[in-house]
Amino acid sequence: MKTEFRRLRRILVAALSFSMLTAIGFANPAAASVTASDIQAVRDLFLRQSAAETAHDIDALEGMFAKAAPGEADPVSFVARAYRFWGRDAVTDHFRKTFDGTWRLEPDESAIRIIPLNNDTVQVYAPTRVTLGAAGQPPKTATFLINEFAIRTPAGWKISAVIPVPAE
Repeated sequence: MKTEFRRLRRILVAALSFSMLTAIGFANPAAASVTASDIQAVRDLFLRQSAAETAHDIDALEGMFAKAAPGEADPVSFVARAYRFWGRDAVTDHFRKTFDGTWRLEPDESAIRIIPLNNDTVQVYAPTRVTLGAAGQPPKTATFLINEFAIRTPAGWKISAVIPVPAE
């Protein structure tokens, strides 16, 4: 079991690294156009997302995910060790089911990093204690290195991808 956990963790880290390198490779050299106020807006978005998840507020959480423009692919995904969800509806449905049990996020706010990748995309890195448990089961707490991608939309910054990586 421990070997399988380590193997899956390596796969997630490799996928995240590939995603970052791909995004950086296509990044516009004018990434400086992501301003300090953009960085603050994304940080606030992540903290509101964490609060909405802890409060099990599915409506607030759903409003934080990016929406696809007409004719474009859905930009939202959630990829974790045990599962993968593609699309805003699938990710929202996952959280709706998860919220039947225990789910609480405690980000280390002093360690949150917002990294501009191009004019309209940033990476969010946030070491976070996650307490989770299925309904009727005792909860467990573990630290995850949450990596997310936020994109600039006409409605402001929105979450596009969530990739939690176990820290241990």
